[in-house]
Amino acid sequence: MTLKASLFSGLKDKKLPCRVRECNNTWVWEGTDQVRWMRDGKKGEPARMCPECYAKYNDLDDKEIPCANDGCSNTWTWTRAARLGALKRKRTEPPRDRLCEECRQKAKGLDSVQVPCRVRGCENTWTWRSQERMAADGGEGTARPPERMCDECFSAFKEMGDRELPCRIRGCEGTWTWTRGMQLEARARGRGDPPRRMCRDCEEVFNAVEDAQEPCRIGACPGTWTWTRFMQVEAKRFGDGSAPRRMCDACHERFVGLADKEVRCRVPGCEGTWTWTRGMQLEAKARGKKGTPRRMCADCSRDVATLEDQEIPCKHDGCENTWTWRPDMQLASLKRGSDGRAPRRMCDECKAFVDGAETITIKCEKCGADMTWTKEAQLMVRLGKWVKPSTCSSCRSAD
Repeated sequence: MTLKASLFSGLKDKKLPCRVRECNNTWVWEGTDQVRWMRDGKKGEPARMCPECYAKYNDLDDKEIPCANDGCSNTWTWTRAARLGALKRKRTEPPRDRLCEECRQKAKGLDSVQVPCRVRGCENTWTWRSQERMAADGGEGTARPPERMCDECFSAFKEMGDRELPCRIRGCEGTWTWTRGMQLEARARGRGDPPRRMCRDCEEVFNAVEDAQEPCRIGACPGTWTWTRFMQVEAKRFGDGSAPRRMCDACHERFVGLADKEVRCRVPGCEGTWTWTRGMQLEAKARGKKGTPRRMCADCSRDVATLEDQEIPCKHDGCENTWTWRPDMQLASLKRGSDGRAPRRMCDECKAFVDGAETITIKCEKCGADMTWTKEAQLMVRLGKWVKPSTCSSCRSAD
């Protein structure tokens, strides 16, 4: 045995990858085959199929497929090897963009065209190859190119994944899908943050409503404010469905220019104040009221609630009527340092008589002198306590 033969006889079997690119199996290159390979002067390693692919390959046949050019009746051959590779990729249908040999030759006379990337905001292009143009319209140049991404966008697209983002409506726990395509457009436009959008349920409500005009919350104002569709979605999905109370734009502008005011309590003798808010001022202006309203401070409002009306006898003897000492009058009396006793006043009937009467001049029956008959004196005559005078004081003194 020669030295060379003894070296070859020591070769061991080797496992080599299957020649079908989509296959991860191996086949065994036996040592004796390696010896023959080297003896024939061949270099490198042979490309062969694994047993599984080889068995499948023998079961397949070449297949004639119609040309992708709709105006062509020729075919192209989908070989057994190509069909085997497609099966490994889980594909059973032939490629739809292949041309017959005649059309491929014609396509060589066409130029490839640069087409803008389909991603809005991207300024790159992709190449519409001559064979694709031939398949589109037979090389006549009438077909519009398909919408595709450039290589850069397509590479980024494959690395991305859809994202679930929270709904923009406050209180909603739903999500919406920010797809890879949307993310790619945002990136092309230089926008890093995702947009604010609604989930499907909120969007259905949004599409079913329209902006509505609602009355201004200031009672006397005829203006309106816009209850937008977004606000309605929040109310209908997570509230009672009713519009909130808001000001119109004009009232809100005036409201911003106002400030709360501290106003002195209406009770005489009280040093306290109450707050005339901006809203109260705005309401007063809308109603055409001028000047500051008279109100009690918080302490007086609390104290007056503990008091009750009191009926006090009329101050005039002979009158059996009463007048009402109201709680606010009682409180004012206490604030002035009174001892708590009611003042002496006329009843409403007596006051009405005095207000309606007039001081008159009458003649003395003896001397003819003028006498002044006051309203109060007339009241006392009406009550039966006095009599109408007939003589003057001088005549009465002489008698």
